[in-house]
Amino acid sequence: MPLETVVCDLCGCAQTHPLLTVEDRIYGLPGKFKLVRCDECGLVFLNPRPDRASIGLYYPDLDYHAFQKPAAWKEALLARRNTREAERLLADRGSGSTTVLEIGCGTGDLLGALHAGGASVTGIEPNEAAAQTARDAGLDVRTGMLDSHIAGLPPGGFDVILMKYALEHVHSPRETLSQAARLLRAGGTAVFWIPNFASLDARLFGAAWRGLDAPRHLYIFTPKTISAYAQAVGLRVAAISYSGVPNDWAGSVEFALKPRAAKLTALFGVGNPLMLAAWLPVSAAAAALRRAGRMRVTLTH
Repeated sequence: MPLETVVCDLCGCAQTHPLLTVEDRIYGLPGKFKLVRCDECGLVFLNPRPDRASIGLYYPDLDYHAFQKPAAWKEALLARRNTREAERLLADRGSGSTTVLEIGCGTGDLLGALHAGGASVTGIEPNEAAAQTARDAGLDVRTGMLDSHIAGLPPGGFDVILMKYALEHVHSPRETLSQAARLLRAGGTAVFWIPNFASLDARLFGAAWRGLDAPRHLYIFTPKTISAYAQAVGLRVAAISYSGVPNDWAGSVEFALKPRAAKLTALFGVGNPLMLAAWLPVSAAAAALRRAGRMRVTLTH
C-alpha cells in the first residue's frame, strides 16, 4: 500500500511525536499505522498514511459501516434523529427557502430529512454506491470530493454547509474548510460532526477506541485544534456540543475483545441494544462533562 509522509495540515510543522500504533479493526485489512501529535499545535493525525490514490481501498463499497442498513429498531431511531436535526437546522434559519450543501452525505439520510422540511439540498459523496443510493431517493448528489465539484458550486451560495463525520476522512481539512468558507453565504452556518480525541473514551480505550477507525480517519480533532482550524480559514466557532450516544463505548469494547475473544464481540458490541443501554449513563455523563468522543461544531463567518 503506497503511504505518504506529510507535515501538519494545520500549522505546517514537520515535528511530531508518536502516540499510538493503530490498524483496521473493522475489516482487518493489512497495515499498521502511526498516530502522531504535532509538536507545535497539537493536531493528531496518521503519519505516514494512505495517499489519495490508494485510500479508496479501505472503503469496501456499501460494506463500509456508515452505509450499512441498520437493524429495524436502530433505523427508526436514526430516522427520528435525522428529522429532529433537520428541524433544528431549518429553525435556526428562520423563514424562507434554505440552501444546504452536505459534504460526504453518504446515502443521503440527513439530506432527505432536510429536503422533506423544505430545504433546497445538494450533496457530495466520494463513494459511488452510496451516492447512487441517494440519487435513487431523488436527491441531487454528485460523486467525488469537494474539490472536484468546487468550480460548479456558487461562491456564497449556501445558507448551511454540513459535514457529518466526514472531515476526519479528508486528506487536508484545512483545504476543505477553506472551500466551505468560500461557499458559505455571509451569516451562514457550517456544522461539522467530528471525533474528539480529548474524550474520556479515547483515553480509556487507546488504540481500541472506535473513534479512530484507522486508516479511514486521517485526522482526530480536539476542541482546541478545530477552533484553530476555524480561525485559520476566516471562520469562528459559534458553539460546540457533545454527543451522549453510547455507540463508541460499546464499539470500543467490541474492538478490544476482537483479537482475544471474538465470540463475545456480538454480545458486548454495538449490535446489542442492551449493551448500548448499559453504556448510556456513562456516555451521557461524558457529554455533560464536555468529554464525549463526538462533537458537533457550529462555525460562522
